[in-house]
Amino acid sequence: MSEFEKEEKIKAQLEAKFGAAITELTIQRKNRIWFEIPADRIPELMKFMKTEMGHTHLATITGFDGGENLGANYHLTDTHGIITVRAKTPRANPHLPTVTGVFPGAVPYERELEDLFGIKIDGLAPGRRYPLPDDFPADQHPLRKDWKIADAYPDEATAKQEAA
Repeated sequence: MSEFEKEEKIKAQLEAKFGAAITELTIQRKNRIWFEIPADRIPELMKFMKTEMGHTHLATITGFDGGENLGANYHLTDTHGIITVRAKTPRANPHLPTVTGVFPGAVPYERELEDLFGIKIDGLAPGRRYPLPDDFPADQHPLRKDWKIADAYPDEATAKQEAA
């Protein structure tokens, strides 16, 4: 019996259902699996993970800036292990589909992706910005690696330079 029998079973189920769409699958350690899937398959995968695999809790969604791609890591748990699913989207026109149809609690995480990374979440219901204040410049996304505070507050940056 393998030390990673449970993880190998999950891997086999994912590959049987999603085939070549699942890439870079890694059993990182016991109870910890990472893989990537195309962004357009995320809602289908989330529904499968919740209804068929028993991963009923979306612990969080974390955004990332990978240079020419932005994306999100979806962290799912069944209380015994964590599966992290990565989806990428082109930086030039970043879009990911909402997962709120499967996990209604994803709303604040998806709003964070929009606010902090500028990733448009297709299908997310309109609502207030989160976590940035409403008066923060809408075209500024402070968790992108190339973002500078002077981009959001150019008048203050100019005043500081002139004072120096």
